[in-house]
Amino acid sequence: MKKPLLAIAAYIIFISSITAQVQVAEIGDHTLRDGEILVNAKLGYQTYGTLNPEKSNAILFPTWYGGTGESLKPYIGRETMIDTTKFYLIVVDALGDGISSSPSNTSTKPGTKFPEFGIGDMVDLQHKLVKDVLKIDHLYAVIGISMGGMQTYKWMASYPDFFDRAIPIVGSPKLSVYDQLNYEIFKKILNSEILHGTKEETFLMLEYSLGLTPQYYQDGTESIDEVLRKIKDEAQHYDVRDLYSQIQAISKHNLEEDLERRNAKSLSEVFKGRALIIYSSTDNLVAPSANLDAIADLKAKSLDLNSDCGHYTFGCDMDKIGEAVRAFLIEP
Repeated sequence: MKKPLLAIAAYIIFISSITAQVQVAEIGDHTLRDGEILVNAKLGYQTYGTLNPEKSNAILFPTWYGGTGESLKPYIGRETMIDTTKFYLIVVDALGDGISSSPSNTSTKPGTKFPEFGIGDMVDLQHKLVKDVLKIDHLYAVIGISMGGMQTYKWMASYPDFFDRAIPIVGSPKLSVYDQLNYEIFKKILNSEILHGTKEETFLMLEYSLGLTPQYYQDGTESIDEVLRKIKDEAQHYDVRDLYSQIQAISKHNLEEDLERRNAKSLSEVFKGRALIIYSSTDNLVAPSANLDAIADLKAKSLDLNSDCGHYTFGCDMDKIGEAVRAFLIEP
């Protein structure tokens, strides 16, 4: 979900020469999948690298839960995950992240009146951005981490002919009951914060408890007081209305509606491209079980990081992830 705290945060935050200006695409009124209208829909995005004359080297990289395009900068560059000397990278802010249309920045329906949206709505607007705003008719790849991985799976089901390679990282094509139970807890905590006008750190305490493993904390050197202080400080940077809107979207995530619309029962029946699925068998925030089913169904390449960092392996194991992704993107 969000970038890790504690020792992981120190690892992935560094001074980067990779820069890009945040642009905002005015999409206009957009009908969400439940029929409600998102008035004056906006998407924030950044681009890196150069689009080749054939427009065949574009990669879409949507943001994770609570993150923005800035959060993804450590993964961008020749020696990291996506080499922008080879690829034209489009980093897109997901709905509800405070940059794209969100409860916190929308005057027409502010706060709790903001329309409820899903992962599919994020993907539909991203498709409009690529096709109608950037005038790109086909992507080379879609890649995403955590909620971005869920968006990658949704792209595979919603627009399977629009891109060639999919790389979901610690995402899921289908929520387990365990996932759903945890997300219901998150929603109750965040909704209480909204109703009472408070900003407590309870939601982050739960996230870091689930997101990391007991082994990670056992091997750490920080006291509980230090851990709680850092969590409390980080919690102040988020708008709970935005977090609630995105956890609502996550809690409804599924591919069934898209597959049924195409008279398909499995993802492999619609997506004919190639996939690299990266997960951690120790993940307790996004259960990895559905990834195993997707790997078998798609005959996909896979990487189990089996990390003490659990879900936050994407912060601890950036080198392994980067190496696997770079190799997959240039495979003939």
